[in-house]
Amino acid sequence: MTLRLEVNMKAKSIPLLPSNSISFFHIFTAFLLISIFSIESAHAIPAFARRHKISCVTCHIGFPMLNGFGEMFAGNGYQLPGADLSDQLVDTGDEELMLLNHMPLAIRVDTFFRSRSDTKTSNDFQAPFSLKILSSAPIKKDISYYFYFFVDERGDITGIEDAFIYFNDGYKDVDLDMRIGQFQASDILFPREQRLTFQDFTYYTTAVSNSNFRLTYDRIVEVSYSFELTDSIEMAVVGAVANGNGIGVADSDRNFDSDEFKNFYAKMSLDFGGDSIGLYGYSGREQNTSNTRNEFFRIGPDFNFTIADTFNLWGNILYGEDSNATFASSGDLGKIESWGGFIGVTYPFMDNWIASLLYNRVKVYGKQPLDANTLTVNFSYWLARNFKLMAEATADLEGTSPGRSEKTHTGVLGIVLAY
Repeated sequence: MTLRLEVNMKAKSIPLLPSNSISFFHIFTAFLLISIFSIESAHAIPAFARRHKISCVTCHIGFPMLNGFGEMFAGNGYQLPGADLSDQLVDTGDEELMLLNHMPLAIRVDTFFRSRSDTKTSNDFQAPFSLKILSSAPIKKDISYYFYFFVDERGDITGIEDAFIYFNDGYKDVDLDMRIGQFQASDILFPREQRLTFQDFTYYTTAVSNSNFRLTYDRIVEVSYSFELTDSIEMAVVGAVANGNGIGVADSDRNFDSDEFKNFYAKMSLDFGGDSIGLYGYSGREQNTSNTRNEFFRIGPDFNFTIADTFNLWGNILYGEDSNATFASSGDLGKIESWGGFIGVTYPFMDNWIASLLYNRVKVYGKQPLDANTLTVNFSYWLARNFKLMAEATADLEGTSPGRSEKTHTGVLGIVLAY
């Protein structure tokens, strides 16, 4: 279960709650105490840890953020090399059929108490805000599946987000992998689902063109290959082709892609002793129902360094151009340039504590409302390996303008439980 308290506060002097409201701290304290005293019965662990009988910290700095071993586990098709799962398999008498003797499921429930000053409803229980069911298992050696389904999100059925088949070491034990299905085009940079902060990676979710293209979910075929350049440096190359129009429903002809084009992205990276640098590029074309086209690209570096064996410094900066972001049919075709990205720092400063900083910057020339400039501070504490408390504040650093008369700062308190 996740309890997240979000407070939207304007930069002007506005009370956190109306004077006639129940104290936010009274409500949250009561809810927090109930959650803490009920955690003694929550001893179950997520599907991967349950299957391999290992702790969450084997793969996570603090869930959901992966450590180096966790990244290798995911890159190995969510399988541990040499793991013996014989005691968890159904004996069908057929060596070509691998069936677990249990259904590998995990559940995540998000419940919010939200206090805000920008709507008529000042205090709101959002229970449940979302319910997510996850599953992953090996189909055979070096082939696995992974998916999760939003049963409920904001009171509505969202449906499937991640859903893919992963082929590991696909050719004669060469480190050539392939992923086919539905996932995010930014996963090979910094997976949004694994961040510690409530604050998102803003440029990934910014729709520069009127088509609402984002570096998020799509239907993709992705191939990756890694090899050693030297004894201490490894190089990885990733290439992918995507529909380019997200994960909406099929049209009347049962086609998911909305035009005749396919989009492409690639990444090259160097890993040296756990630190890494890379270069990412995305190129696409899109066409609306009036046959007007927009061609665009995103390109830029990413990095991930460990400093003094404690601090983790990471980030991604991207530059982009859209040739006709407004899909104008004549005259000025509305070329738009944009750039953005983020820099993050994580610091485990005590047992079960991690402090995080996240700086987001987005600049879209010609579409000022899309600009963003924020700094987020997050403190996360794990009461149990699969149970986290968090406190977060985000400051809006973007300047005011005629179209943006005031700043918006946010605060979040949360409880995150993975089962």
